[in-house]
Amino acid sequence: MFIVVDGIDGSGKSELIKMLHNHLFSRHKKYRILTTREPTNGTYGKKIRKMLMEEKDPKSSSKKLMDLFIKDRAEHLKNTIEPFLRHSNRHELNIVLCDRYYYSTIAFQAAQGLDMKEIIGKNKSFRKPDIAFILDVNPPIALERIKHRKKEKFEHLEFMKKIRKNFLKLPRLLKDNIKIIDSSKPLKSVFEDIRKEVDKIL
Repeated sequence: MFIVVDGIDGSGKSELIKMLHNHLFSRHKKYRILTTREPTNGTYGKKIRKMLMEEKDPKSSSKKLMDLFIKDRAEHLKNTIEPFLRHSNRHELNIVLCDRYYYSTIAFQAAQGLDMKEIIGKNKSFRKPDIAFILDVNPPIALERIKHRKKEKFEHLEFMKKIRKNFLKLPRLLKDNIKIIDSSKPLKSVFEDIRKEVDKIL
């Protein structure tokens, strides 16, 4: 099973993935769980992280970033996600939890000014998750949550409003199993919403 948690910065993705990992780990001995993220720590992922930390203008390098994200994703699927999902047997269920996926590329790079349909087209050959959660929160709340860390190039209020709008369009634009989750609520309550959906599939 392939599960993705995505959304704007400050939506609570990392914490919720940890909680989901712990829940699945305690639920059944047959579950083998891999938690991973994009951008990865591979060659392309490192380039992306460097650009996000060093560049200031949220609209710069849109095409370059999209190309790097696509290369990073292809490598991530080939070397990490697909092999893990393939190597299960009838006594096990392998589950991949991924923090960000192509939903981020579509939402962020469209906010940078690239054509949304073109970005979707460039990502359509990638494996679809069994379920994807888009964590939705108002950008001012999200920025308040991440104010203690060093700002990346996309963490500006007006730009984050655009990204949020793009994320909310995705269920209409893609045929994926996407659930929009209100993540402005307390963490435990958000986790319960996600847990119920995952348990239903399992």
